Amino acid sequence: MSGISAPRGTKDILPGEVEKWQYMEDTVRRVCARFGYREIRTPLFEHTELFQRGIGEATDIVEKEMYTFTDRGGRSITLRPEGTAPVVRAYLEHKLYGSAQPVRLFYLGPMFRYERPQAGRYRQFHQFGIEALGSQDPLMDTETILVALTIFEELGLEDLHVQLNSMGCAQCRPKYREGLKDYLKGRLDRLCGVCRTRYELNPVRILDCKEKACRGELEQVPEIVDYLCPECRDHFEHVKGYLTSLGRSFSLNPRLVRGLDYYTKTVFEVIAPGMGAQNAVAGGGRYDGLA
Repeated sequence: MSGISAPRGTKDILPGEVEKWQYMEDTVRRVCARFGYREIRTPLFEHTELFQRGIGEATDIVEKEMYTFTDRGGRSITLRPEGTAPVVRAYLEHKLYGSAQPVRLFYLGPMFRYERPQAGRYRQFHQFGIEALGSQDPLMDTETILVALTIFEELGLEDLHVQLNSMGCAQCRPKYREGLKDYLKGRLDRLCGVCRTRYELNPVRILDCKEKACRGELEQVPEIVDYLCPECRDHFEHVKGYLTSLGRSFSLNPRLVRGLDYYTKTVFEVIAPGMGAQNAVAGGGRYDGLA
């Protein structure tokens, strides 16, 4: 086996490091159990269609980053790039919606994305996530954020901060898309090539661009909170109110859209200032339409 190394974008977890991983995993399991979440384990690979339909075909993950192959039976199979779509698939397939709602689940395990390896980013990476299924209550959005904060606090991270935004719903998001396109129409020639493509396919994703020129053009961009329908606005106000009542600080980030198309209403990130450039240690949101 001499001369063969681990594939690019992967790493071995050696004795001495494994114990640290076990400590983190035990902390996740302990906190999740305290909040009533039970562990679920889904396959490492799924039918490709699950991610195309769930994540969105115009996302970077589906277009560029999935490990997809055709098996010997001619089926298109993808190594899971994220954990939410498989959990929702299992929730529906096994009729967990027939039990008392909400169903609180969590998962731990490896995910796979073909992206450029760099500090803090690997092609095989480990992720934990929680899913609260079967409730429209904005309190569940707040609970999800609280679980994430509690886990990281018990792991010793300090000065955690929450960033919030709302992605609206199928009723109000199309109006925002049009408002955003109107704003960007006269600025297209100053956007990067990727964002010019996104303008037609998925203009909201332009807000997530890290290119300096694009960031400059977005300084006065319309904010989606100004386009929210009454239901989404009320939902967002409740989430903010619950966090405030719990003494949890947060800030509004109108450019926070996350990278997946299934999000509706609340989206969030947990920021750990001491972590450097890769300081977003957790993120997520609501996905009313995924199931």
